[in-house]
Amino acid sequence: MSGASLMGGPIVAVDPKAPPPPAVQRFSILPNGLEVACQSAKETEHIFADIFDHRVYLSNGITLWDGACVFDVGGNIGLFTVFVHQTYRGARTYTFEPAPPLFEILRYNAARYGGDCRLFPYGVAARRGQATLTFYPYSSGMSSFHGDAREEKEVLRILLENQRRAGDGEAGSLLPVAEEFLDARFTCESFECPLVSLSEVIRQEGVGSIDLLKIDVQKSELEVLRGIAPEDWPKVRQVAIEVHDLDGQLARVRALLEAQGFGVVVEQDPLYERSVMYNLFAIRKGFYRDLAGRGAAAVSGAGDPARSRRSQRAFAQMRRQRRNP
Repeated sequence: MSGASLMGGPIVAVDPKAPPPPAVQRFSILPNGLEVACQSAKETEHIFADIFDHRVYLSNGITLWDGACVFDVGGNIGLFTVFVHQTYRGARTYTFEPAPPLFEILRYNAARYGGDCRLFPYGVAARRGQATLTFYPYSSGMSSFHGDAREEKEVLRILLENQRRAGDGEAGSLLPVAEEFLDARFTCESFECPLVSLSEVIRQEGVGSIDLLKIDVQKSELEVLRGIAPEDWPKVRQVAIEVHDLDGQLARVRALLEAQGFGVVVEQDPLYERSVMYNLFAIRKGFYRDLAGRGAAAVSGAGDPARSRRSQRAFAQMRRQRRNP
């Protein structure tokens, strides 16, 4: 899809089951038995652990239920979209992935395991346009509209060192050859990708509420949030974002969400200590009261008692902050 075809025209969602079938070449068997198409088996293993085992996007009080509406911005190969449909009956997902190789893999996985899902081969920004995506085939999750190999290598270098300190022998064996390893991991290619704003999609698709807005867009977090018009913010109930704290971006993201009526919790995975990577969780004021009124069956932090306790503590902190602004 060219940027020219997008300008002024409708935003085109792709039916994952429409012909022709996606041309995927690599597959991986997940620990839960699902066979998925992938860009890299090793990277898929890590993404699976984050989404299915640790449930990183359902932390610090973030909750989903049957029939929930989820916007997945930065869908990669679609594992979070698959997780939502495998876990919550009748869920609806709107998934955005601008990298053409990843979008084809996402389309395959959504067709095989998704339910009511809408796929968008676009980047998400403050407004329509076009931008150059730096795509890393061997580290696809770090592909970015703000690609900087030096910054990406530093994050991965810190991750390897923290993994070594945690007793990971494989990471320890890579550190002596870290530069060669990192050079190979960040071989890149470029794609010109169309951009849309979330509010354009909300209006075109007639979306009445977004129960969870998940954002993992490698340094474009603020641009995504700035694409939500004032009249659409009340529709957003929960937000989970991976934030790169470059030039004060974490503080700006937090301030924007708090100004829109969210309680916010920020945490950093121990494996990313000393890096710019943080996870931010935001829940709209009154959300739990509304949820209780609807009688939704909520699940949060299932299977991880420590994470569940952290969620309860974080929520109590949010409520205290709301009572004592």
